[in-house]
Amino acid sequence: MENIAIIGAGQLGSRHLQAISLLCKSLNIFVVDPCEKSLEIANKRFLDTDFRHNKNVFYFQEISRLPNELDFVIIATSSIPRLGVLKQLLGHAQVKYLLLEKFLFPHVWEYKEAEILLEKLNTKTYVNCTRRAWPFYHEVRKLFLNEKNIVLTVEGANWNLASNAIHFIDIYLFLTNESDIELNTELLDNELQFNKRPGYIELTGTLQGRTPKGKITLSSINDQNQGEFKIKIESINKRVEIDEFNEKINIYNKKSGENKIQEINIFMQSHLTNTIYEQLKNEDDCKLVTFKESMRHHLTLLKAINDFLGEREGVIT
Repeated sequence: MENIAIIGAGQLGSRHLQAISLLCKSLNIFVVDPCEKSLEIANKRFLDTDFRHNKNVFYFQEISRLPNELDFVIIATSSIPRLGVLKQLLGHAQVKYLLLEKFLFPHVWEYKEAEILLEKLNTKTYVNCTRRAWPFYHEVRKLFLNEKNIVLTVEGANWNLASNAIHFIDIYLFLTNESDIELNTELLDNELQFNKRPGYIELTGTLQGRTPKGKITLSSINDQNQGEFKIKIESINKRVEIDEFNEKINIYNKKSGENKIQEINIFMQSHLTNTIYEQLKNEDDCKLVTFKESMRHHLTLLKAINDFLGEREGVIT
């Protein structure tokens, strides 16, 4: 029987658990979190699913209680403890496939240490920048395949720019088939915002980026309208407006004047992790970004934010 572990049973970890429960196979699922209340919430959400009859679920507070061989592990902790969790996990068990939540690590030095460890153990590792796994973004990529000067704009209020910028940097580089980006923090608001998780910060204002194929502008204003944003992707010939909240996309051809509004499917985490695991099992690969590629993007963003913060302290969740 296959062994799957989820480390970190908070809001996101419990959604991973719900998704894993959708797999049509018998499984041993191990959920680890030092907080007993988090484990209780995860168990409640698992019991709310309809596909739990052939799953053995175990709840632990220590990584050391996991089996020594694991087919798939998701590390869904916040960023500060993640490297320690990773080292403890890989020192204890052989892991075939590993999925890390973002923001990967809060300190630049941690990335190289993680990279060396993962390469030494030959653990296939991916980062959960989920938009790459949504089918409609693959269709959008085809639309802009031969376009130049591609501009991605995200505008909204309090959508957690610091912790979520990596999602949009990742999807822009995927859409344009680019590997690197230069970031500009001059238009970020100087006043730091508090994250809902203690010990972490958030940012408002505008983060800008540029590649040889175009640019990216991410804007989050400090407003009561929490967490809403609109996405626009535009080139000389085409414009696509994406409303993820209402699951609609507007595709406009500037040459012909044709305008199409279509419905899209947004895959919540509770219906996505199962698909990722099936891809890994069937193809030895998945649609998410690899650790090595995402590490480069994370470091670009982390260094830009560190330069912006200067002597001020701030950690991204």
